[in-house]
Amino acid sequence: MLTETWFKEPLLLIPKSRQMMVSWLICALYLWDVMFHEGRHVFFQSKKEEDANSLVERAKFIYERQPAFLKRNEAVSTYCLLEFPQLNSRIRGIPEGGDQIRMHTASGIFMDEMAFQPEAEKAFQAAKPTINGGGRFTGVSSANPSFFQTLVEDK
Repeated sequence: MLTETWFKEPLLLIPKSRQMMVSWLICALYLWDVMFHEGRHVFFQSKKEEDANSLVERAKFIYERQPAFLKRNEAVSTYCLLEFPQLNSRIRGIPEGGDQIRMHTASGIFMDEMAFQPEAEKAFQAAKPTINGGGRFTGVSSANPSFFQTLVEDK
């Protein structure tokens, strides 16, 4: 059900409790997008750069454990980056903040633990051109009074 919703809704906010594997699922969905589509530029944003790299590493972990027939295009991985050069597609990990996204054109943005990012509102505002331009934004977080809660509750 969540996967179907992700495919249908380009702007998706997912409140979660811990240990639900939602972040893993969203990493896998964006990995699928960059593995099988040309010119995708996806950002995984977390509070700290190290956490964003951990999300990129999850996508790499999933990629490496797939059957060979799914690995039509080879992945190249460095710190905070997983790319598919043949497709000109990539996942880039970035720390929180609007300025991190503003300088790039994205086809997708995954903001993990959005409720714990003090600059989530600025980052969301910077992501608006991605959303308005036909890209995808997925915000995921466990509970914490914040901008994320305001968006989820449509206040």
